[in-house]
Amino acid sequence: MSLPLSVPGPSSALYGVIGHPVGHSLSPILHTWAFSCLQLPGAYLKWDVDSSDFAAFTVALRVLPIHGVSITLPHKQRIIPYLDHLTSEAMQIKAVNTVYWEQGSLWGTNTDWQGIFRPLHERSLVPASALILGAGGASLAAVVALRQLGCHTISLSARDEQKVNRQFAGQGIVSVPWEERSECEPDMLINSTPLGMAGDLQNHSPWPEGHSLKGVSWVFDLVYTPKQTRLLSEAEQAGCKTISGLEMFVYQALGQCEVWTGQGFDPRAAYDFLSGFVS
Repeated sequence: MSLPLSVPGPSSALYGVIGHPVGHSLSPILHTWAFSCLQLPGAYLKWDVDSSDFAAFTVALRVLPIHGVSITLPHKQRIIPYLDHLTSEAMQIKAVNTVYWEQGSLWGTNTDWQGIFRPLHERSLVPASALILGAGGASLAAVVALRQLGCHTISLSARDEQKVNRQFAGQGIVSVPWEERSECEPDMLINSTPLGMAGDLQNHSPWPEGHSLKGVSWVFDLVYTPKQTRLLSEAEQAGCKTISGLEMFVYQALGQCEVWTGQGFDPRAAYDFLSGFVS
């Protein structure tokens, strides 16, 4: 898939992340570091905007010198009606995490799939089968990434089985009841749920306690705070190879930087830099 590029503007160029809440976001740290490494002008800010102020923000987006926006929860779908165009990636994933200007029009794309695709591609990983846990926006990005890699069998398991059937109807996705997820033996397990995330969910795992990870070669947890989740620790103890969600975060941000500026940054250097900000 080709991605449209936009050229950075003058020193007044403004970028930022919009969500609610966004206090925990590492995006300002990463993109400010990237702009500095690339010697590009511009500032990257946090904009905590709830649903009641969202429409007002979209007006500001078209009036102020805002050159690019990262969209995070809960606005990844809410932003769509306010945009002029969507890329094929955004249409496939049905969500937008990146907004940019192209020839006077406001575009929305999604680089979350790159955050999953690139770490696997860098390792030359093409799983024959994969099980995705969760049915939110990240699961849609995971499906796109796995299909780009050539994964033959993609299964999905979530608490809301009706949501799975509704979101993935006709897409050749195997729906696995949540209670039966541990009976699968995929080459790769991908967690797209918030289970394991720092806070109230940190001590939780999306894999049922007491069940082995038999047959699973790789475990990719999209949660990036903490860097080492309970699922990843359990997977390593079971002999699985693991990928931290921090890699997903770095590579989706790399995709955003490429869209906004036409330039990229060193993902390994970015990972090492961010590792100092997460436990």
